[in-house]
Amino acid sequence: MFVTILRSPVLLQLKPKLGYQKYLTRLRTVSLAGAVTIGAAAYYCYECFWNTSMEFIHHPEAIEKHILNIFADIKYKPTLYIPHRLMQLAYATRWEQKLDIEFERQLFKLSDGGQLALDWKNKHVVTNKPLILITHGLTGGSETNYIKHAAETLANAGYQVVCFNQRGVANCELLTSKYHFHGCTNDLREVINYLQENKQKGQQIFGLGFSIGGSLLLKYAGEEGYKCKLNRVFSVANPYDLLDCSHNIMKFRNKIYDWSITCNFKMLLKQHQNSLAENQKTKGIQIEEALQAKNTYEFDELITRRLFDFDSPEQLYSSIGCGNYIKDVKVPVFIMHSKDDPIVPQFLVPYDQIKQNPNIIVGLTNRGAHVEWFTGFKPRRWIMNPILKYFEEIQSL
Repeated sequence: MFVTILRSPVLLQLKPKLGYQKYLTRLRTVSLAGAVTIGAAAYYCYECFWNTSMEFIHHPEAIEKHILNIFADIKYKPTLYIPHRLMQLAYATRWEQKLDIEFERQLFKLSDGGQLALDWKNKHVVTNKPLILITHGLTGGSETNYIKHAAETLANAGYQVVCFNQRGVANCELLTSKYHFHGCTNDLREVINYLQENKQKGQQIFGLGFSIGGSLLLKYAGEEGYKCKLNRVFSVANPYDLLDCSHNIMKFRNKIYDWSITCNFKMLLKQHQNSLAENQKTKGIQIEEALQAKNTYEFDELITRRLFDFDSPEQLYSSIGCGNYIKDVKVPVFIMHSKDDPIVPQFLVPYDQIKQNPNIIVGLTNRGAHVEWFTGFKPRRWIMNPILKYFEEIQSL
């Protein structure tokens, strides 16, 4: 291939025009660029399509390390033409076909007079399999494809599934002026207590959380300790320190993610601005200005931190994450991450803390972006493969 480059008609024509020394310099530059390009392409192909096995990080005496062999045949290969994380995000937001999946909705009344939506699959099915509680990320609830895909996959496997939607999410009306807050586990705790009281006899409850929904489940598990009413948790692309994540997402290379989240924030605010209007006087929120916010930080300064009485967005972010609760988790937890996650990059995952808790195992893939993990020529979501495998194996033990 390099011989072809050296003998290309374009370079040979340059020889008499540039002179011998300049020609050699140009030749070396082109050859070096070709070598770097080929090397980078070869490495990228290796990372995407050959180095596809999962890696694991855990305490030396991890309680469930004996089950890791079940993942030996589960490998992640990204879709050939969208291997990069930005390509996967673009496909998910612009071209992925919307899944047509119906839920049975239950409006759950909260103790303070508010409400949230619980969306069910197989609600009335009698089964000896666990009830799976799914929590969503920042970009939407049970109306999003990744939640629909998870619920449908689990329901088809015979599980009862309930999707927990935060207040005001998934087209659920706000009954009070109180909005959802991803750092507060009170609403989640009320729902889990309700599920515990009304589940089928002998049925276990597993938690499945995506992105900040996974952080919420881990924070709840850490707060509850041995009293946790979830029997185990599977968390996907879990952020630990929202302050660090906010600094990371504001970087130029991640602006598209920040823009996507901000658009969702503004959409929900516009939907509920009448219900939240009284907070303009009592809390000092600025709805009109927030609808013009350019990023998540600006939105949280104008709305979120004021709604929940924080002095700054930084103080708000510091209160949300589950990082400080990792040490207190007493139920089995499996956390899934992608090494190329732009929102929770590897340097923001607290592996030192994780390796000190024998209840937690982290699984890693080389690619997958945040919660995308598209695979196959016709892109489909891969992440439910290890999740379903894990839940099925646990029951067989």
